Amino acid sequence: MNIRNRREIKSFAAQRLEGHPSIRRILLIYAAVTLGLSALGTITSYLLGLQMEGLGGLSNMGRKTMLSSIQSLLPTAISLVTLCVEVGLLAAMMRVARGQYVSEKTLKLGFDRFWLLLRAGLFQIFMYMGALFMSVYLGIMLFMLSPLSDPAVEILTPYLTEMSILSGGTPVLDDAAYAQFTQAVWPAYLFCGVIFALSALPLFYTYRMTNYIIVDKPGIGALAALHMSKQIMRGNRLALLKLDLSMWWYYLALLIAQVVCYGDVILSLLGVTLPGNGDIWYFVFLGAYFAVLFSIYYFLRSRVEVSYALVYDSVKPEEPKNEGVVLGNIFQM
Repeated sequence: MNIRNRREIKSFAAQRLEGHPSIRRILLIYAAVTLGLSALGTITSYLLGLQMEGLGGLSNMGRKTMLSSIQSLLPTAISLVTLCVEVGLLAAMMRVARGQYVSEKTLKLGFDRFWLLLRAGLFQIFMYMGALFMSVYLGIMLFMLSPLSDPAVEILTPYLTEMSILSGGTPVLDDAAYAQFTQAVWPAYLFCGVIFALSALPLFYTYRMTNYIIVDKPGIGALAALHMSKQIMRGNRLALLKLDLSMWWYYLALLIAQVVCYGDVILSLLGVTLPGNGDIWYFVFLGAYFAVLFSIYYFLRSRVEVSYALVYDSVKPEEPKNEGVVLGNIFQM
């Protein structure tokens, strides 16, 4: 199978899914776990916020700090658990793509590879952070060298001449000047954003197959998985981008779900005032968001994930038939 033949990949993915009636049960469990965790985290964070609002005075400072720390760490903890379940779904879809037996227990595989996934993820975060710092540096430099920076310089010049040691060597802008300066530097943000997109997109596609490799090769290390992804994606990044674009219907559905999630905010920006309590409408739109996302996961996700699993099998190196199929022991399948 060729990664450049998108129609063949999608057709074969549909055929594989028809032979796995149990896949619906796996998708149901996956959607229930991931969306349930997300809903639990949102409600818990909301309740913690209400509790912190009722705590005042120095005597409650310690308790308020503890609750704030829990509220801050909760999304990270939920994201790590969700990552493991996501990788478990990836493993299940990989087995479907290969015509192998699959069950709900496959969803636990991500927890077995947790530390390996965490190390690989941290390495990728460091690379993205490096790309971000480089983008900010180059974006600001290009902005300062271009005529687009003239309005910002004109706003700052009077404050720079009046700057003293009392201000710590930093220009202190009043509210009106700060608003003008913020508006004048928008091209700098544009430069930084474009440079970051151009540098981060190749990184994303270079290491796109890392989790597939971690699932497929239990004994591999994090750096080795990243290096292998880099090797197998060389010359295939553009083809995978085109496959992503051909899945526009799936990503459009996800975008619609996000619009539903922030429906109350969008309506307020459009000048529409909803009656009643704003918190109630927040949870109404949040519930609608989870309903839409559940439908996407249950009806659309499998075709997309099996297609990507077939892409991995098409670009990975040739192996003996007894290798490249170990996704955990028989009790995890």
